[in-house]
Amino acid sequence: MQPNPNPVSVPAPSPSPDRLCTGLSWFEEKPALTSVEGGDLRLKALSPGTRLALSWSGRRRCIGWTAPGTGRTPCAEDAEIDGAATLAQCPACQNRDHGLAVARDRITDDGRSYQLYLAWFAPGMLKIGITGVQRGVARLLEQGAIGYTVIATGTLPAARRAELTVSASGLAKERYRSRAKVEAWWGLPETEGLRSALTEGRTKALRMLADHTLDAFPDGPLVDNTTFFGLGDGAPATYREVEALDDSGSLAGEVRAVIGKHLFLAVDGGTPLLLDTRLLAGRHTVPVADDTDGIGVAGVRTAVRRRPLLYDTPTLF
Repeated sequence: MQPNPNPVSVPAPSPSPDRLCTGLSWFEEKPALTSVEGGDLRLKALSPGTRLALSWSGRRRCIGWTAPGTGRTPCAEDAEIDGAATLAQCPACQNRDHGLAVARDRITDDGRSYQLYLAWFAPGMLKIGITGVQRGVARLLEQGAIGYTVIATGTLPAARRAELTVSASGLAKERYRSRAKVEAWWGLPETEGLRSALTEGRTKALRMLADHTLDAFPDGPLVDNTTFFGLGDGAPATYREVEALDDSGSLAGEVRAVIGKHLFLAVDGGTPLLLDTRLLAGRHTVPVADDTDGIGVAGVRTAVRRRPLLYDTPTLF
């Protein structure tokens, strides 16, 4: 047999990209699912109307730690993370992470300017917090603040003292659990309550902080994110909430709303699905083409959530 004088070289198929999902972040007030592939950062826009389709497999890994100026550093131990954890960092990386160090009072000053803000999540849920000026409003969007206003700026020590002063007064808390925020979405919209709570809260907070070394903003803008987060009619009356992800699985759907780090997805025309994207962080993910057949929801454990019934008549018991 004579050899083919014009052989055709057929390249081997390229493997699907191996990406470590690092969670959801907000960039210039736009949400994106972030992942690292080799040394590159990948972003998947998650604006309402876009399609999310991916699969994951293998053990869940630590996503490393971040610091100003250097960005994210991979975990030196490539540590394994529990599948149900909402913080995909091992203890060593948590100790190195700058944002966590500030939140846990392990850094007294870092030379940066900080904003002191009031965030509103629902009637009776007012929060006092701080975030770096250079981060803009990203922190407020990441925590799903339905409304907010920046009330002052200052150094980290000054902003932290002010935060502790306001929280100690009982005017506002330093944190709310994710579960409480999500359940409060059924009670929205509450626009007038939002504006009055922020206005009155700011007046009271700045009065008690009058002798603090801060640059106060007594008339700063009040931001209402109700419509921006897709909650103009509140949360869906019934939806399925993702409680856990198996070691391997897949997910595909259309993004309906992004609220903080949560997504409402339309999946196969059925009941909306609510996903806390923190459960995806640390997963070995593979993006799937939009036209791929056979991908749906697999390896996902959910629970049905329904809007609580409200009774207008007094109880007899």
